Amino acid sequence: MHYRRLGRSGLMVSGLTLGTMNFGGPTDEATAFNMIDAAMDRGINLLDCANVYRDGESEIVLGKALARDGKRGKVLLTSKAFLPTGTGPNTGGNSRHNLINSCLASLKRLRCDYLDIYFLHRTDWNVPQEETLAALDYLVNQGYVRYVACSTHPAWRTVEALHIADRKGYPKFVCEQPPYNLLDRRIENDIIPMCGAYDLGLITWSPLAQGVLAGRYAAQNDFPAGSRATQKGIYAERVTDRGIEVARQVSRRAKSAGQTATGLAVAWILHQSAISSVIIGPRTPAHLADLLKADEIRLKQDDLAWFDTLVPPGTFVSDHFNTAGWRSDVPDGLLARWNDPE
Repeated sequence: MHYRRLGRSGLMVSGLTLGTMNFGGPTDEATAFNMIDAAMDRGINLLDCANVYRDGESEIVLGKALARDGKRGKVLLTSKAFLPTGTGPNTGGNSRHNLINSCLASLKRLRCDYLDIYFLHRTDWNVPQEETLAALDYLVNQGYVRYVACSTHPAWRTVEALHIADRKGYPKFVCEQPPYNLLDRRIENDIIPMCGAYDLGLITWSPLAQGVLAGRYAAQNDFPAGSRATQKGIYAERVTDRGIEVARQVSRRAKSAGQTATGLAVAWILHQSAISSVIIGPRTPAHLADLLKADEIRLKQDDLAWFDTLVPPGTFVSDHFNTAGWRSDVPDGLLARWNDPE
C-alpha cells in the first residue's frame, strides 16, 4: 500500500480508504469485521464513516470492530455531521449545538475517546461559518477531535473558512472530501486547484460512480434489484446512458490489460494530481479484494490520455454533486437536494 501526506496535517494516509457506509446494512457485522481486518492487513490505515450511515448502525459496527485487540490505535478514524438525524429543528446542520451533540453521540457509538478527522458533511448556508468553526475549535480543545475537514463544499466556501480560522485562531481544515470519478470530473476546475493552493488534502468518494463503472447498470432506466438506483431518486439521477457507454469502454480496456473495470477506475483516480486517498465502499469481501488491486495498477501517460477522450478534463456525464445543491452546471431536469448522504 502506498501512503500520501494529507494536506497540511502531516498525516500519512493510505491511498485507499475503507468506506463503511454498507456496514450495518447490506454488510452484516461478522462480514464487516472480516473486511476491516483484511483492509488493515493490506495496509489501509484510514476508515471513513458518518453519523447518518445506516442511521448510526455503521458507526456501531465499526466501533465494535475496532474495540478488538487494540485495533483502534492502528488506524485513523473519521466521522461526519450535518445531515439530519431526527425530526427536530436542531438535529442537523452545522450549528454549535448540533456539531457538539453529534460528535459526542458518534464517539459513544464508535466506542472511542476521539476522532482523528471530523468532517462537515456539507456546508450550512443558514449558520455563520464563525459559529461552525468555533464549535470545531471547542471539540479540538476538548480532545474529542484531532483534525477538522469538510466534504463536498464549494471551493470559495472552503477558502472563506480558512481565512476565518486564520483570523480567529481556529483549527483549519486539513482536507476536502468531494465526489470524483471518471464520469464527473468537475473538481478539476475548482476544488483541485484550491486544494493545491492552500495545501489541503483530497479524499474522494464515489470512485465507481455508484456502480456504473463496475458495470452494474445496462441502461439508464434499467435498474437491477437491490442496486442503489432503486433506493432513492438522487441515486437514480446519477445513472445515465452516456455514463454506461463510458463504463463499457473502460471494461473492454481493463479486460484487454488483464485487469478489472473497478480496479482500473480507481487506479485512474489515484493517478490524478493532488489526490490523497480514494474511498472504496465494498459490500462484500470479494468486492474488497477486487478494489485493493487498484493500488497495484500503474498507468502510463498514453493510458491517461485515453481516459481523457472518454470524458474530457473538467467535464461530466453524470451528476454526483446532486446532494450538494450549489452546482450551477447541471443539466435541466436534475433536482439538487441538500439533505441526503452520498
